[in-house]
Amino acid sequence: MAELHSYEPADIEIHLREKGMVLREKSLIAFTRSDGKILAVGKEAEEMDGKNREGVQVISPLRQGMIADYFAAVCMFQYMMNKIWEKRLFRRPHIVVCTPRGITEVEKKALEDAMYQAGAKDITIYEGVLEECAKEERAYDVLFFISKNEPEKYISEELVNILKYAEQQGIPAARVEELLREEEERISSAR
Repeated sequence: MAELHSYEPADIEIHLREKGMVLREKSLIAFTRSDGKILAVGKEAEEMDGKNREGVQVISPLRQGMIADYFAAVCMFQYMMNKIWEKRLFRRPHIVVCTPRGITEVEKKALEDAMYQAGAKDITIYEGVLEECAKEERAYDVLFFISKNEPEKYISEELVNILKYAEQQGIPAARVEELLREEEERISSAR
């Protein structure tokens, strides 16, 4: 499993054909550091976060709606699949995954591989919003909708990383602010 990330979890909605939404969870997973044993997923993992349990780590295996920790993502998707089917799945389902726009080919491949590992027979990746996906992709058994409606949170996370890096390199925060203004001016003049 990956080291602790400060990334905000994405929201995952799971819809079954002809039943609608059957599960809504946060993309969180709690595990023991010593052996990687999965303790909780989703809301249960969120409840464990911050309780200072010795040897327990809570992470989001997704970052900006894409896989950041492959192993943890597979475990999370398997858990969610088992939860919605209540372990009564006799065949592997066709899964449609609705992701935020801008997913790269590498990110698509990682997501497809994780879903196959989680038990999918076929995978369709759809970039866009849930309403568009549901209209266009009718031939599915399971629809995973991965959303992150807080883009400012992503920007904040990246700025924290930039400031940490700058500090490690001996660059003061005031200089980072100047660099951001310079980039803003460069982008504005290029338009």
